[in-house]
Amino acid sequence: MLNYRDKLHEELKHLQTFDRRSVMISTTAKHALDFRILPRRILNNMAISCFMINNEDLLIETLSFFDGKVDHIFIDIEQKQSINLYETARKQIKYSHLNTVKPNDSTLESADLLIRNQFNDELYNKVVIVIGTGNLASKLAMRLAERQASVYMLGRNEKKTKAIITGLNLILPKYSRSIKQYNDLCFDDNLDLVVSFLSGQFAEEDKIVPFIKQQTVIIDGGINNFSSNFIQQMLDQDTNIIRLDTRIALPYQMLLQDSYTQSFFCEILGKKEINDEIIVSGGFVGSEGAVIVDNIKKPNQIIGIADGKGGVKENEQLNRADRYRIHKIEQEISKKY
Repeated sequence: MLNYRDKLHEELKHLQTFDRRSVMISTTAKHALDFRILPRRILNNMAISCFMINNEDLLIETLSFFDGKVDHIFIDIEQKQSINLYETARKQIKYSHLNTVKPNDSTLESADLLIRNQFNDELYNKVVIVIGTGNLASKLAMRLAERQASVYMLGRNEKKTKAIITGLNLILPKYSRSIKQYNDLCFDDNLDLVVSFLSGQFAEEDKIVPFIKQQTVIIDGGINNFSSNFIQQMLDQDTNIIRLDTRIALPYQMLLQDSYTQSFFCEILGKKEINDEIIVSGGFVGSEGAVIVDNIKKPNQIIGIADGKGGVKENEQLNRADRYRIHKIEQEISKKY
């Protein structure tokens, strides 16, 4: 059995077979071991060794071991335990590039992508039960309602469930289908999807069993939310159960380092002066008279003239000075870009 140090060396040996190397360290709100190695990941030819750490001494030792040996160290910014991973990492990391990740966001994006895949991106009129009223269950319920699914929430506390549903319905776009309580579900409804996001096992499986058909898709987002008897019953009737794998949305966590994202910040977003005229791009709010273009580094299209209030002047609002500014920038674009 490998000890802690041996495990770190084994992960480093694996990483060293790749040109781009990184580690990802996270924690969990659930009771967990002090240290655990999670499945390795590979994204865009970057190898990622993953760790779950809930002990500060082991965190410091792990950070010190990999600092300078890997290109990036990704740290879970969500504080789910008394240990603050990011605060410790800021003090320890000297050589590798420190980046933050939000696993809850990854989990939500993974669930959304998995569901869209299972239903060929057709959630319209699908009947869904979301089990749970926490962060992830609530966010997913709202997203599925926005995708025009018929969403019913089932929580362990009825008072909280009602409050969450009321809040979500206030936030949803005006013409969205309202989220409802599980009690509003009719027995003749064709249940398409069950998604569970609980921190422990679901104790009321008997409530949902009558609604589940062979074609129903069941997703265990909280992991181990369903009993072995329930799982066996579903498998016996050939109903698909899927445990959510958050690797689905790994690219989402890496978007800040993505070449397209970095290109936006370096080449599109900004403000500068050309031929004594101010140009802005990428959503940068300009003062009145600033010329809005499509790309700050190599402008190629003039969008309009800023009104100084966050908007663009209508054509009839342009004065002689505005039209002259447009003419000057058009000339500069044709000459330089």
